[in-house]
Formats: sequence, structure tokens, C-alpha cells
Amino acid sequence: MPRLAGLGGQEADTHMRGSMQLHRHSGVNELVRILPCTCGRAALDAQWRLLLIFVDAERNPGPQKRGAQWNSRGLSQAKRVAVERRLHADIVLFCLLQETHLASAKCAALKIGGYRHVAQARTPYGTWVSILIRDEVGVEVGVLERKEPERATVTLRYSANVSLTITSAYFPRRTDVSSESLDTLLGASASLAAGADVNSHHVLWDPLRPSDDKGECIVDWCVQNDLSIASPGSATRLQHGTAALSSPDVLLCRD
Repeated sequence: MPRLAGLGGQEADTHMRGSMQLHRHSGVNELVRILPCTCGRAALDAQWRLLLIFVDAERNPGPQKRGAQWNSRGLSQAKRVAVERRLHADIVLFCLLQETHLASAKCAALKIGGYRHVAQARTPYGTWVSILIRDEVGVEVGVLERKEPERATVTLRYSANVSLTITSAYFPRRTDVSSESLDTLLGASASLAAGADVNSHHVLWDPLRPSDDKGECIVDWCVQNDLSIASPGSATRLQHGTAALSSPDVLLCRD
């Protein structure tokens, strides 16, 4: 099965939960600004997370692939141009997008050179999650769910026995997070990479804000399902009005 690992191949910040360990991997090892930034908000809006993926049926280091997670806070034309350049520059296999804010017509018409766009508008006014996948990759489109949590799921097929399920999801601020709602992120294959705007906080991915009940629920669920939290703990959001920094976005992995 594909092996998810960091560019440095190391684990950090081991967090104990009973007899199990939850690792925050260095698998997401960098935040990249993809747009010229003229203010703090623009800088945060432009950050994305990179994840290195080794694909090898024997679980030995094999072909290296990169995935990315990006909360775009609205996928404007300028951001589309910038993200296309970065996808090609970093040789990114797939990109999990949140808060794209694409209306139905724009969602259907979105074109990123060399990439397939997988999404479904939640309402006539727009969608919040999308996935971009390189054209040459074998893809099985799974769930395109408009209900909460909104999510898009795709399985990448590398061979008959090697696959990776990727999911992009959005949990609205007003929505409760539960084991049942989190279970919707699990795919058919054992190997998984899920990027989600969970609108919740825990020290394992957001040291800038106090942990909340939703965050505790996510951590417990990760332990139960053998998932690693791959977020680096850097800020991805600037609160309007207060300028407070936080990271409500999380990347979860299982190899």
C-alpha cells in the first residue's frame, strides 16, 4: 500500500492516549506562499501544506508523489493562476481544496492545466470543497456529498493492489463533530489522506488556540482509527476584527 511519510522521514511530537500513540508526522513539512502578499491576511490565504507520498506495494521507499492541502478562502482568478503554477512547480499529484466558494457554473467550468477538477456545488451559490488530480492518474470518483460535512472523495489507483483514498471536507462552524460524522472521511482503501476545515482546535494541530471539545473528539477518533495528524501547527486563518491567528484546518493520514 502507499506509504505516507515526511520529506525528512521523521516523526515528531508523540502524543500519548492510553496505550496508543498519536503521531504528528513531519509529513506536512512546509507551508508555501503561492501568491504575492501585501498584507497579513493575504499571506495566510496563500498558504498551503505539502505532503510527500511514497508509493510502493512492498512498503519500501518507491516513487515519490506530492499531495497538497489548501484552504483558499475563495478561489479567485488570481489564485487559480497562482495555484496552477505552484502545482506544476512542485510536481503535485493532487490538491485538497477547502472554502473554494465556487458557484455551480464556475465549479463546472473550472480548468487547471494538466489537472482534473472533482467537485459538486453544495447549493446554486457554491461549493466549499474540491480536489485537483493530475490527468494521467487513474481515478475512481467516490462520494460527492452536499450534506454536512460537505466532502469530495476520490480513490487513486496506482496498480491492481495499490491505491490511496483522498478526501477534502468542510465542517461548518455551527455543526457538531462526532465519531459518526468523522467516519464519513474514511474511504474504501486502508491508505488515506484527508484534508478538512474542521473549524475546531487542538494543540496537536493548532497550538495558537485552546483545545475545544470538537478537537478532543477528532483526536480520540484518530486514535481509534489509526490515523496520524500531519498538520505542522502553523496558522492558516486570521480572525476578522481581532487579527487572532489560528489553524482550524487539519490533514489526517493513514498508510
